[in-house]
Amino acid sequence: MKKIILVILFSIFQFVGYTQNKRYTSLSEAMKVSDKVKWFDPNCEEFESFPFEIKKLSNLESLYLTNCKINEIPNVITEFSKLTLLNLKYNNINYLPSEFNQLDKLSVLNLRGNKFRVLPEVLVEMSNLRELDLSENPALHFIQASSVLSEIKNLDFLYLSGNNLKEIPVSLSDLNKLQELHLKNNPELDLKQAFDILSQIKSLKILALSDNDFKMIPENLSSLKNLEGLMLDNNPNLSIQKLVSNLKSLPNLKVLLLRDNNWEYLPNNLDGFFDLKVLELSNNNFREKEQQRIQTQLPNTKVIF
Repeated sequence: MKKIILVILFSIFQFVGYTQNKRYTSLSEAMKVSDKVKWFDPNCEEFESFPFEIKKLSNLESLYLTNCKINEIPNVITEFSKLTLLNLKYNNINYLPSEFNQLDKLSVLNLRGNKFRVLPEVLVEMSNLRELDLSENPALHFIQASSVLSEIKNLDFLYLSGNNLKEIPVSLSDLNKLQELHLKNNPELDLKQAFDILSQIKSLKILALSDNDFKMIPENLSSLKNLEGLMLDNNPNLSIQKLVSNLKSLPNLKVLLLRDNNWEYLPNNLDGFFDLKVLELSNNNFREKEQQRIQTQLPNTKVIF
């Protein structure tokens, strides 16, 4: 439970081990100690085309090629047999080569902000893949993508923010190891339908619904019995009174994020918040008197203003 709270509060969704290695950003510096480089995060402005000499980084574990205007994944990437994290966000990629499955140790893959229309089936062959970011791929055919996702059996972190989602396909309920799901910035999402599907994923512990301008949270939120963390940041028109009432039916919820909502008051009755360990209310407009009232009514909750 302590781990879940820390993960949500600081938005650290990568594995801690990736931060323990030195981060190299210069290709020339990395080449000087090529056998020691495990984390390479180059400035793409340093070179005009993909630097194929990086294949000399034989011990590479984490590779970041973000905002590099890459149209396709160079085959050289598949030679990094020790690679566990690959970040390709904000490029122009629309497919993965069949050789991609050679990255058999890859556990974290970030494809945010690319041009995918269909999700490559090669991902199903990657048995160690645990975290996948498909956010901001609005052209993605989501029914097809969901059928592929449902076959990635060890997936426990999934990011689908900013994809114009209206419904959650039934096949996603097959992700029986999924612990964390991000659905930020999908304002047309049918929450009632989504909760019906997500309630079948008993492993789900963290749900992010920020930046959606939702006005009402359906009562079937209560069907997510194992939920421990809920993010509803930047939903300023949300009925907070209805939310407080709904949360009474979530016995395992311990962390609630309600930042950036421009609220001045919470309802008089805060019964639905009593069992929270952390209530994050920063970047709202609560005056000191209201802050004191909230904290007094929630003596066992860490309230952050």
